[in-house]
Amino acid sequence: MSRQPIRHRRIALIAAILLAAALLALFAAVTWLDPGSKNDRTTGLVTPTLAASGARVFAVAAGESRVEFTASVRGVPLAGVFPVERGTITLEPVGEALRVLVALEIDVDSVETANPAISQVLRAAMATGDYPIAFYAATSRDLVPVTEEEVAFALDGELDVHNVTHPHAMDVRAQLVGGDMWAIATSALDLANHGVEFPAIFGDTTIQLTARLQAYEEAGE
Repeated sequence: MSRQPIRHRRIALIAAILLAAALLALFAAVTWLDPGSKNDRTTGLVTPTLAASGARVFAVAAGESRVEFTASVRGVPLAGVFPVERGTITLEPVGEALRVLVALEIDVDSVETANPAISQVLRAAMATGDYPIAFYAATSRDLVPVTEEEVAFALDGELDVHNVTHPHAMDVRAQLVGGDMWAIATSALDLANHGVEFPAIFGDTTIQLTARLQAYEEAGE
């Protein structure tokens, strides 16, 4: 009889045991991480202001937008989603080009992953009961051309998570056709910069973000 199938079964058994141990550790972590109850939905973050008239303002559609992320649990990628509560994307004319201003409110308290235990650990570590909303305010690093073609640019701004504000840049691809806009913004976020401490099982406080936004132009006054 070949030893190969036996070896494969042993490897599978060891992997199952390690996964079970990891899940038990996560459940244990939930018992000592208190998500809190202050429900502070305010921020000291300053939203960029317009310097010129004639700007076009687009409301981010919460039901069509989300912030996806991947984290690492013992080196295994874990995917999840933060819903977007509200936001605006503003196009400010500057000569023949545009400055882009972004303001987002992200519902971190409603974070979801494929594993409810891990979702609860994330909520507790980020104290989402105390600070359920993350805030992002940013401005395009350079001016953006006026076009209905897809454009790429960088955002420089500040992100308020866990009631701690820290500089945060994102790379963006976006397209505007008529009054409809989509944008995909990506970045790496080290939650340790916001005072978030994960259980040791995570091994890394950095998560990869992908914000997928759909926005529609607001009617003028």
